[in-house]
Amino acid sequence: MNMNCHACAIDADSTAFASISYVENGSYSIRECQTLRTGIGEYCGPGREKAVNRLASFLKKKGIGTLALSIHTPCFFPLDTFCSSTVSDKVFDSHCRAEAAFLLNKPDEFLHDHIPYGFDREGDPVRRHLLFYYPMYLFETLLENLRTFCSVSSATHYLKPVIGSIATTCQPFILLEIEQGYATFSAGNNGELEYFSYWQLNHPSDAEYFALRELLLNSKQRQYPVYMTGTLAGNRSFVKRISHATGKTLLPLNLAELHAMVERSTRPAYHSPVETKALSAAFLSLYEKIHSQPFSP
Repeated sequence: MNMNCHACAIDADSTAFASISYVENGSYSIRECQTLRTGIGEYCGPGREKAVNRLASFLKKKGIGTLALSIHTPCFFPLDTFCSSTVSDKVFDSHCRAEAAFLLNKPDEFLHDHIPYGFDREGDPVRRHLLFYYPMYLFETLLENLRTFCSVSSATHYLKPVIGSIATTCQPFILLEIEQGYATFSAGNNGELEYFSYWQLNHPSDAEYFALRELLLNSKQRQYPVYMTGTLAGNRSFVKRISHATGKTLLPLNLAELHAMVERSTRPAYHSPVETKALSAAFLSLYEKIHSQPFSP
């Protein structure tokens, strides 16, 4: 049984398209990974019709009718919350919306995704969740424009599939993400999220301080391999300084290596941050299709 999943990831400047296939022997392969120079502002701004038509033409040429959508929104607000582990999805959604009312000035203008943390102890009736709140208008605008030529199977904030695609290995991991204005630190093991931290960066030196603080102070995850992503992950001098100060090797996040995927192209296996987001969305969508249920670390 062969299965395929396609995904688009959109950030400020680019759109990446990725296609991943799965065969019955348990192997994955990257069929395609390609970047278009069209960002969020073009899809949602005055010239959005031209940008959407360009994407529609690209997907039509590829014969893509259904895809997963992942968006790197200009802002998002992470929050830890606690809720009974036995509540229904409807009650949990109401809980998340109530939390938004305390966190945001205009909660009705935001959507949310969540990732559950691993249980702190067996039989605990309460479970902690990581929530991501992000602007609704971007998703509404994109879905409205895309639905005329394509079916969107899922639409999420980019961090959910990125973290989920690593967690599915069930191996220990640290993900250090360094962006222009913020940094995130995620850690997990046995398919579960254990820790998450978010920092706004007001100065370039803040990224170095954040990375050192998290890598040196988190004793529980000290032996975990560290993967790095984000727009500043390619800064060799930054990576070298952090590696030297912590004694740890910082590995570029590469899903092809992480999941032993075959690359059906002659291009290098390293992918840009936006392509990594697209690959993560395609992989997690495929993983959930194979297991017939949403991935829940």
